[in-house]
Amino acid sequence: MKGRILTIRDISQDDERAWRTLAARAMEPNPFFEPDCLIPAALHQTFGAEIGLVVAEHEGRFLACIPVRHVRRWKFPYPILTSQVRRMGYLGTPLVDPEGGVDAMVTLLESMRGLRRAATARLLVIDGMSAEGPVSDLFRLAVEQLNLPCRVFESYDRGLLKRRDEPTYDNVHSSKTRYNLRRQRRLLEQDVRCDITVVDRADHPGAIRDYIEMEASGYKVRTGVAMTTVPGEPEYFSDMCERFASAGRLHILSLEADGQRLAMEIWIRAGEGMFLMKISFDEKFSRFGPGVLLQMSALQYFHWLTDAEWIDTCTSAGNALLLRLYPDRRRIESLFVVLGRSPVDRAVIKTFTAARPLHNRLYQLRHPDHVPVGAGHP
Repeated sequence: MKGRILTIRDISQDDERAWRTLAARAMEPNPFFEPDCLIPAALHQTFGAEIGLVVAEHEGRFLACIPVRHVRRWKFPYPILTSQVRRMGYLGTPLVDPEGGVDAMVTLLESMRGLRRAATARLLVIDGMSAEGPVSDLFRLAVEQLNLPCRVFESYDRGLLKRRDEPTYDNVHSSKTRYNLRRQRRLLEQDVRCDITVVDRADHPGAIRDYIEMEASGYKVRTGVAMTTVPGEPEYFSDMCERFASAGRLHILSLEADGQRLAMEIWIRAGEGMFLMKISFDEKFSRFGPGVLLQMSALQYFHWLTDAEWIDTCTSAGNALLLRLYPDRRRIESLFVVLGRSPVDRAVIKTFTAARPLHNRLYQLRHPDHVPVGAGHP
């Protein structure tokens, strides 16, 4: 088994096919590390030429991969190699073939240690990896085998929904909450003077553009979260969605009243699960909570019109709304790995980890309107 580091923007057709084959059989699905997500990111983002793909392969067959990007300043100035190669990462679990085992993970880490020896990166940041599952176990075994210092600097639970035998997903809420949701829906229907429905617009021309425009008309612009606030991101997002749509893996759910879109959310299918990537709503109707109404209706869509086993909300830490709406949990963690033997590198991650609570508090003070990724409307 050998390791290679590819430039995604210049990837060959053979390597792309091997990458797609790996994604299809990966131990844990992660659509955000697949070609249909990362190739558009490399083509359209302003720093796209910097995005690489570290692969472990044997005789042309990819057994594991993870995207990386060199940064000189991450949350502090230091040469960092990070797996967060897009502004919003959603999930950072590497793609690993069941037959690759710990050797594949060791090969990935060895390839990245080579960058340390070339003085281009001193620390590795694995951002937002699933903390429970076979890939996490393999990663920890590989780190231990290579004797690399590793430290978790962020860990949190995010909302997940597992399929039930019956679509009783609102039973986790109190009778008062269920009453209020029904009341909000009635008031919204009275306001728009017709029934509201949920439609999947993944096959409708212009649906992706409609979502981008809806997001750009509301609070996400003011908080700097909207895609239109970042050069190249709308183009990247559109390209990615079109690729997943052509593969039949995209859902664009729209809460509508006689063709008028009140809220929209976007799912990507991977393996047995759905990944809730985006949600936004028309702020003219914010008093009715259209984002929450769409979420609750979408759970029925999930149960009756898909065969997926779960929905991952893909949110960052602190999204209390989606923790209430989605009763199951997925543990997410971000880690530092020291790629060399320098005591300075170890001291850096120890100091940052200790100062992390203060860093978060200062960020909240500087950005009081910040909304966690994936948030709907409370």
